[in-house]
Amino acid sequence: MIVGVFKSRVNPDFADEFKRLYAEMSNHIARIDGYKGHKMYKADDGEAVVVVEFEDDVSFEAWDKHPAHKKAKERGKLEVFDFYDVMVGKVFERHTKPEQEPFIPPFFI
Repeated sequence: MIVGVFKSRVNPDFADEFKRLYAEMSNHIARIDGYKGHKMYKADDGEAVVVVEFEDDVSFEAWDKHPAHKKAKERGKLEVFDFYDVMVGKVFERHTKPEQEPFIPPFFI
């Protein structure tokens, strides 16, 4: 399993654009074979964290290279985000209680 952690702070002037892009990207990612789900968490200070799970390297690479995702990433880098930090890694250990199906959120915030 591959896990991506995306920390960010949206530029307030681009909040509506972020919501639109997030909804579009949620729709695209849901169609990637091997996508397991994602969730967004928000801190009191406005920083957001998205945790996304993929079955394997192949499914992660399909998302990373998806044309719409690449375009959205560039837009985010230019203006939408005041700050971002992306981390991707392989899961080498996991414990859950109870075993659950992954949560796939609605396509909006």
